[in-house]
Amino acid sequence: MDCPEYKSRTRPVYEFWIARWRTAPMRTPKVLLLALAVAAGALALPGTASAAYSDPLTTTTKQNLVWHATPASALTALDSALPNVSLNTVVNDTSYAMTGCTTAEKASLPKAPVATKSMCWDADRAGTKTWSPQGITTSGDADDDGKWGDDKIILSGWHGTDELGRYNDARIQAINYNDPAKPSYRMLYLAVPNSTGSSFSAAQAHMGGMAWYGDKIYVTAEGNTSTAIRVFSTKHILQMTDTTSNSIGKTSGGYAAYTYKYAMMQVGYYTYAGGTCSMASDTGVPCFSSMSLDRSTTPASVVTTEYFSDQSLHGRLYRYPMGTDFLLSASSSGTVGATEALRSSVGNMQGVLSNNGKYYVAHSSATINGQLWTQTTAKSSSATCGTGTTACWAVHPEALTYDWSTGLVWSQSEWSTADCSAKNQVCGRAVFAVPLSSLPA
Repeated sequence: MDCPEYKSRTRPVYEFWIARWRTAPMRTPKVLLLALAVAAGALALPGTASAAYSDPLTTTTKQNLVWHATPASALTALDSALPNVSLNTVVNDTSYAMTGCTTAEKASLPKAPVATKSMCWDADRAGTKTWSPQGITTSGDADDDGKWGDDKIILSGWHGTDELGRYNDARIQAINYNDPAKPSYRMLYLAVPNSTGSSFSAAQAHMGGMAWYGDKIYVTAEGNTSTAIRVFSTKHILQMTDTTSNSIGKTSGGYAAYTYKYAMMQVGYYTYAGGTCSMASDTGVPCFSSMSLDRSTTPASVVTTEYFSDQSLHGRLYRYPMGTDFLLSASSSGTVGATEALRSSVGNMQGVLSNNGKYYVAHSSATINGQLWTQTTAKSSSATCGTGTTACWAVHPEALTYDWSTGLVWSQSEWSTADCSAKNQVCGRAVFAVPLSSLPA
């Protein structure tokens, strides 16, 4: 969610007043100076707001969801029309190698706690401005042994940017992590079947958070819409028969997904029971910006959060329990009830994780390292580094996920080296992990 193009759409208050100062008549300097002082205080919050960020979680109103399933006949029709392959087939048919990290990319890694694992993308993915990394999950979510079949897998979710021309189209970069010294990956497009299964279209999702449970892969959708979460299945990964057409769905040459070899089909989605969500209100229907799976609860559960760039708004955390078939527990009418609803004082929440009664939330800053806070209803704490600052997490961090089989918390950084250079910052895209035991108590 900490996207450069997103920030350009939600222009920070201090940039607005600086622009006004540059163009304003000289007869109003006192008003502008006062506004700049107020804005400067708001801008300083990420680095100095530990008094507020250290406030414990508080309870708030629960928000329900409603399940909508893709017609089974539509999925069957596509499975019959195209080769249906396993995710294991995909990650053993990789097309790109992960790399070691450059000096700039290493600068994006957390200062405290220190990353014990890290890897970076090939030059095209590291530098692209048409796609942006967001959510992350692993086979440690998916299955009891931490693997999917025989494979150790990390899934990195990306969304299309304005420069792609298909904003919030979505893809997954599936990393084969069987050998941590030689990870590699293959990209899959995310698609939505039509009602009959005669074709499909691109799924619209910002991919801010992901969870993987059994065959189901959950991703956060888009802000300011009624769709909360999209659900895909590893049982419905299709191999395209037309890999040359720059289009998606049925073509004259077969079926295509913008030249990608594989596409994964949506098996359903959850809407907000309250209607369209708002990214400008922390009291109305929330827009889920990130999510992750909590395996420490019985049953397992999904936790979500919301992102606000406005520091006066405070994001909420929700918990939804799992039911049958690796889907959220729903009534006969499809209603999914939240079992927990909490409010955090941490601003700019990019990622959320929950384990054994504790929440971990990742904060981002536009200019410095982010912060990682451990929160309960009793306390809120963060690591410190350097001269005592809490700005110790990754630079431009995104979602969080916990691989219980290894004890590692995985995340990734968003900005490309080009994005960083444009803002005179030294940073880049990295995928990294820290031990859960090293997070603030």
